[in-house]
Amino acid sequence: MAGNLFSSSSISSTPEIGTPTKDGRIGIVDIGSNTVRLVVYDAPARLPVPIFNERVSCELGKGLGHSGRLNPEGVELAYRTLGRFTSLAREMGVENFVMLATAAVREASDGAEFTAEIERRFGYPVQVLSGSEEARLGAMGILGGSPKADGLSGDLGGGSLDLVSLDIGEFGRSATLPLGHLRVAEDSDQDTKLAKTLIAEQFDNCSWLGSTPGRTLFAVGGAWRAIARIYIEQTKYPLHVLDNFTVETSDALSLTELIGGLSPKSLEQMAGVARRRADTLPFAALVLNRLLEITQPKQLVFSGYGLREGQFFEMLPPEMKKEDPLISACEGFAVRSGRFSVHGEEIASWMAPLFKDETERYHRLCHAAALLSDIGWTEHPDYRALHAFLRVLRLPISGVTHRQRVMLALAVYVRYNGKRKQYEVQQVRDIISEKDQHRASVMGVALRLAHMLSGGVPGILPRTTLHISKAKLKLKVDKASRVLIGDAVEKLFYDLADMLEIEGSIK
Repeated sequence: MAGNLFSSSSISSTPEIGTPTKDGRIGIVDIGSNTVRLVVYDAPARLPVPIFNERVSCELGKGLGHSGRLNPEGVELAYRTLGRFTSLAREMGVENFVMLATAAVREASDGAEFTAEIERRFGYPVQVLSGSEEARLGAMGILGGSPKADGLSGDLGGGSLDLVSLDIGEFGRSATLPLGHLRVAEDSDQDTKLAKTLIAEQFDNCSWLGSTPGRTLFAVGGAWRAIARIYIEQTKYPLHVLDNFTVETSDALSLTELIGGLSPKSLEQMAGVARRRADTLPFAALVLNRLLEITQPKQLVFSGYGLREGQFFEMLPPEMKKEDPLISACEGFAVRSGRFSVHGEEIASWMAPLFKDETERYHRLCHAAALLSDIGWTEHPDYRALHAFLRVLRLPISGVTHRQRVMLALAVYVRYNGKRKQYEVQQVRDIISEKDQHRASVMGVALRLAHMLSGGVPGILPRTTLHISKAKLKLKVDKASRVLIGDAVEKLFYDLADMLEIEGSIK
């Protein structure tokens, strides 16, 4: 879909931004029904970490359902905003620049006039996305972080709800419905009872939505993320990371039904609710509630990624799109934060025999932990373990569940010899099982042994090998490297064997 539509050739007539290069920054302007936003990413990188992110609430779609035209006040504010954004893009050296417009501009009778004026004033064309293109870009944002996502992607904006079925990473059927939170609030005149009727009528046109129960519903969009924040605050969930935050369907149904019946004044008093969201959040909740009832998913997963990230992934080189999002991100952090950036790969290979009976997902986590295992070296020794733990726990990485994120952080914490009773660690331990806590701790001790044995110097670990059987853990060292096995290394090795509940032997 996006190969030609979003290629660099579509902006080749804008020399102020420059010719896209393999290491140029990517700038994306999203002209939505509610907000206009500029996000600038460093590139090339598999992980879309913004170096700049600013939004302005222009409310272009306000009144659209009644007038058929863009909000005049919003149009003027959008022009001022885009003047600032295009100037900032030049100053930042953005080399690959795209301006996208969604439901409000697409549906308004004066939408074409608006985009033509933008190009006249600022010299850059606006790509007005069709409903199917908007839906697929939102879903692409999910696939960028979870390439094998399976279920349904729902992206709620101010003007529309975009739906795409996902079949183990492949696009299926799609639909765009006029059920944006701003649109539903206006079409129902802020009447929740009428809103429920309008929502039900629109969903009746998508009979295919009920054909895939028991899978995952991926929720995309700022309004739905606001619902996730409410759940986190109300349940005192210890990890405030929205990407891949997972809620059981029964809990999500109860929460959305509750929010759908609250007044804006009541919502403003709730922790985690921005005032600008309060007026339309009940309608966003009603849309999600109905979608949950129809699709009957196994779970609801909130995504931190959406249309802009989908556009980012579309603009990456083909070979980069194939990379594992978690491993690629950790490699990037290793390069920026570690003393020996290549050492993580050696550690992962060296540890692998320890976990030969583990799952592929666990080996993937080991690989990621090895890449991040030097992330705390610049910290004060007294705080190194805690700071490394908190940093890994909150890293802007994708392709990892909250359970895996906690395991990863705990492994790096143990690698730095962190104490089990640390308050910040205890706060999130319950997210994972006792078994997973032990598995992460074994991973962490193995990482500490690797760094102790090698001194953090690349090339030393390959001179030694680990072997494990049901009864014994062996460390084999060549004669030239025997001098590296000091008392501290021996003690740590036997501690690892004790954790595995087998005998240890160094040869």
